[in-house]
Amino acid sequence: MIPKRLIYSSIVTILISFSIFIRKIALIKGVTPITLLIQFVLIASIILNINLIIFHRGHIKKIRNIQYKEWKNTFFAGSFLFFAYFISNYSLRFTTSINYSFLNKSNLIFIPLLAFFFLHEKLTKEKIFLAFAFFIGIYLVTTSGQFIIPHFGDLLVIVATFFFSSFSIVNKKLIKILEPEIVSWGILSCAAILALIFSFIFKINIFSSKGILLVFLSGIAEGFVILFINKTIRITNMTYYVMMIMFTPLINLILGVLFLNEMINFIQLIGGSILIISGIMVQRLRD
Repeated sequence: MIPKRLIYSSIVTILISFSIFIRKIALIKGVTPITLLIQFVLIASIILNINLIIFHRGHIKKIRNIQYKEWKNTFFAGSFLFFAYFISNYSLRFTTSINYSFLNKSNLIFIPLLAFFFLHEKLTKEKIFLAFAFFIGIYLVTTSGQFIIPHFGDLLVIVATFFFSSFSIVNKKLIKILEPEIVSWGILSCAAILALIFSFIFKINIFSSKGILLVFLSGIAEGFVILFINKTIRITNMTYYVMMIMFTPLINLILGVLFLNEMINFIQLIGGSILIISGIMVQRLRD
C-alpha cells in the first residue's frame, strides 16, 4: 500500500509544478506579475471557501472555537505566504532566472533548521546527506552546471524563500490543533485580505480579464497546493515534506521541454537522476 505521505506530497509537487508552468505562460501572454499575484491569491481563497462550505460544513462550527493564539498564528502564516509571493515576484526583476530557480530552493536549508529550533525535529546525518544530494541535483537541473553570478535580487529571493519556510513552520504548529481544511481556509483568507489592500495601494484592477483562464487555473492549483501541504505535514515531518517538493524543478523542466520548446542537456539529466535516486532514499526517513 502506498503511504499517504507519499501520495499527498506527490500531489503537492505536481500542483506546484502545474501552477508555476501556468503562471509562466500567463506572464508570457502579458499579464503583469503584481496583477497575476493578487488575482491568483484571491481565486485560491475563494476556492478554499467553497471547499469548506460545500464539502466540510461540519468544520464551520469549529471555527467559532478557535483560540486567539491560533488566529494570531493563522494571520502570521497568511502574511508570510503573501509576502513570500510578493517579494518572490519582484526579485525576478533584479536577478537572473537561473539564480532564481536555484536560490528559491534554499528552503531545503531553512525548513529543516527552523523545524529543528521551533518544532524540535531531529537533524540526523541521513537527513543532512540527503539534503546535500538534493541540493546538487537541483543545482544541475536549474543551472545546467553554470556558475552563479551574484545579483542584488538574489538577496530578495532568499528573503522570499525564508518567508515561505516560515509559513510552513507556522502551518505545522496550526495543523497539530486544527483540521487541514480550516487552516488552509484561514491562511488564504488572510492572504486574500492583504491582496485586496495591496490592490488598492498599487491601483490594480482585480477584475482584469487578461489571461483570466490561466490566472484562474493557477488560483485553483495554488488553493489545493496549500490544502495538500497541510494534509502532508499533518502526517509527516517537515524534512520529508521539503525534500519531496524538491522534484518541482525536474517536473517543470519536463513540462518546458514538452510544451514550451525548451532544451534539456546531459548535465540536467544527471541532476534529474540524482533527484530521483534521492527521492527513493528519502522514503526511508522515519516520521
